[in-house]
Order: sequence, then structure tokens, then C-alpha cells
Amino acid sequence: MKKLSLIKAAFSLILLIAFCGVIFITIGTIISTRQGSFLGLTQLDFLKLRARYGFIMLVLILIHLFMNRSIMKKELQLLFD
Repeated sequence: MKKLSLIKAAFSLILLIAFCGVIFITIGTIISTRQGSFLGLTQLDFLKLRARYGFIMLVLILIHLFMNRSIMKKELQLLFD
């Protein structure tokens, strides 16, 4: 039980770090749109990076939802009861 909790906690931390990356890419896209480039990357470079990163985030979110499906079932029961 404790091992599963450690795995869930580690995965949640990875997901949080990846989310911080999404924020950075979004800010970089906004800045590169206005100034032409940001940290040597153009808007098109950021959009390509954002597409790849979006796919990675999708996979991470799906794994997270799968790992926490029992919690989600309980929350949905509370919501609809």
C-alpha cells in the first residue's frame, strides 16, 4: 500500500513539473509572437514544441486518471448522490 502511494506521489510530482513546462512554453509563445523570438526560438518553434509537449501531457494525464480511478469513482458518487 505504501509503495503504491509513493508511486502515485512521484507521478504527481512529474505531472506538476511537466505542467510548469507548459506554462513556460505558453509564455515563450506569447513573447515570441510579440518580439519575433524568445531564447532563440521563433513562434513556429514554440508551436512545434507545444504540440509535442501537449502529446506528452495527454499521456501523463491519462496515466494519472487511470492510477486514481478509485478516488474519481468516489468523488463522482458524492457528486451525483
